[in-house]
Amino acid sequence: MNNNVLFEEDVALSNQSSDDIFAKINYPAIFDLLKHPLPDNRAGILDFLEKERILERQGPVYAITNLGAILFAKDLRMFPSLERKGVRVIHYKGKDRLRALKEDVFYEGYAVVFEALIDRIWDQLPANEIIKDALRVEEKMYPKLAVREIVANALIHQDFFIRGAGPLV
Repeated sequence: MNNNVLFEEDVALSNQSSDDIFAKINYPAIFDLLKHPLPDNRAGILDFLEKERILERQGPVYAITNLGAILFAKDLRMFPSLERKGVRVIHYKGKDRLRALKEDVFYEGYAVVFEALIDRIWDQLPANEIIKDALRVEEKMYPKLAVREIVANALIHQDFFIRGAGPLV
């Protein structure tokens, strides 16, 4: 890690072949999220990823940036400096943290897994049953938008330089 470089611009993995890139980065998700058409060849995909600062060309090989890895990794455990940054979602019984009912760890890059992460948290939230238009409807106690904002802030504002800890919800 270079102290003069921002975290997202620093290198997560260097010396990667194009095959390594396609094995470690969920590149279709990048094109989907950016609503950009997928190029019809590997060179076009790699050029686009380089322009988006997901990769850096290093002669005949590539480096995957921290930005590319943390957002679009197929599995963060493939990146030694980010392997503990998977998001843990724990559902506890009661108000204390003595008994965990279920724990899920999301190892994919944050942009790739964000919707599934929000859905998983949303499913665990308490709800009230109300009568609406003569039907019983389950209404969550918190707005989904608030949950999205809290989780997004927790992911974005964590200290990425602390290697032994990742976000916990």
